[in-house]
Amino acid sequence: RIFPREYLLQQIHLYSLADLQQVIEGKLAPFLGKVIKFATSHVYSCSLCSQKGFICEICNNGEILYPFEDSSTSRCESCSAVFHSECKEKAVPCPRCVRRELQMKQKSFWRRLNM
Repeated sequence: RIFPREYLLQQIHLYSLADLQQVIEGKLAPFLGKVIKFATSHVYSCSLCSQKGFICEICNNGEILYPFEDSSTSRCESCSAVFHSECKEKAVPCPRCVRRELQMKQKSFWRRLNM
């Protein structure tokens, strides 16, 4: 479906001259829309890819979230964790960042004791 233009999926800022010509002609956006629809459908239906989602660590409701669901999800700028947008607005700081910081402090503490 996308062959031979796989680079459009692999390198977000890489475009060929033909792609840029399609921008001018108004053809690239509809093509990319179809590619996004295909890729999204694949992630939801593929037994392997569908398991690469995230669980919101704020509400823990068990719903699988994907970073490309940008209308309903938000990502932490530091650790890239994915949350429901509503949950992220309520929770500051990011629970994953807090957990990582605590782990780093504990490791640092034990390293100092061993020296």
